[in-house]
Amino acid sequence: MRAMRVLVAALVAAGSMVVVGGSAQAEPPRPPTEGSPLPPGWQIDGADLVWQASKRVPMGDAAVEFYAGDRLLGRPRAARDGRTFRLDLTALDQANLSTLEARAGGRRLDAPAGAPRSRSTTPAPLPAQAPLAAVDPGKPGPYKTVMGEYTLPGVRLPGFPAPVEMVGVVVAPKGASGKRPLALFLHGRHSTCYKGEESSGDWPCPRGWRSIPSHRGYLTAQRLLASQGYVTVSISANGINGQDYAAADGGAQARSSLVRQHLARWATWAGAGRAGAPGAVRTAPRADLSRVLLVGHSRGGEGVNRAAMDSLSPPPAAQDGYRGPVRWRIRGTVLIGPTIFGHNPAPTCPR
Repeated sequence: MRAMRVLVAALVAAGSMVVVGGSAQAEPPRPPTEGSPLPPGWQIDGADLVWQASKRVPMGDAAVEFYAGDRLLGRPRAARDGRTFRLDLTALDQANLSTLEARAGGRRLDAPAGAPRSRSTTPAPLPAQAPLAAVDPGKPGPYKTVMGEYTLPGVRLPGFPAPVEMVGVVVAPKGASGKRPLALFLHGRHSTCYKGEESSGDWPCPRGWRSIPSHRGYLTAQRLLASQGYVTVSISANGINGQDYAAADGGAQARSSLVRQHLARWATWAGAGRAGAPGAVRTAPRADLSRVLLVGHSRGGEGVNRAAMDSLSPPPAAQDGYRGPVRWRIRGTVLIGPTIFGHNPAPTCPR
């Protein structure tokens, strides 16, 4: 619980009606003609309702969703170009296609710039302020810190054609004795590659482009925890971000597999495999894998939540990217604005 308080303190500083279905002899949908009730940018292609953006939709953690008015029609399949999205028309029974909207996180994507949000929301009232703790969890501890980074061979994850990187930045207390609790961070879904001021969601990065180091975004929180005696590692997931556009669960299972791949390495490095650990790990105190804290933002939050569940109850082998023994114990999770594409959050923190 104290680790959670530390992290919170550190991180919170009149249209036509279309009926789909009917008998097997019904004609398939046809592309709209002039005067079609479909809004600009929308069309019917075979058995799919298609929206094509004027430019690539920026990467983000929220999924693109199709609406008819305020009715959710479903989450479309994204094409590799990042502009084209398709939804099976069989899901659109009695849908009014003249009021179509494409949204992500409540923001309308197919409206002109400056258009109002699709839905107004009233901010939730803030909870009453809790009494001040005797110890300020946002205050640096007594230890100086040491930082390093490791890069291991990439791993293959089910459903993803390209290997996913195994990269982590380590921040640890300097001179701390004994084994120390381990905090692992996982970032959200952002662009993966850059060249100059351009960015993309490709993976692997094209020639001349470099991988965006999103995993270094938690260094402030890592340094704080390390000063208080925690070994911390923040891992990169660009290889998942660049390939999860077609994953039904938004990449949650892949992120869980990646987290557990790293934990398996740390379990080895904390034991007999210490001598073969990367330099960034050997300069840190040994990690105590019986005291692991997982921290994740947005899709990373769902990913570490899934990793906590999968550490107790392994998923089907064909879907899992880690099939080794569980040599760690998750003591806490910090989920920062987590997604829930998999619809199966852990009801409580495994202990």
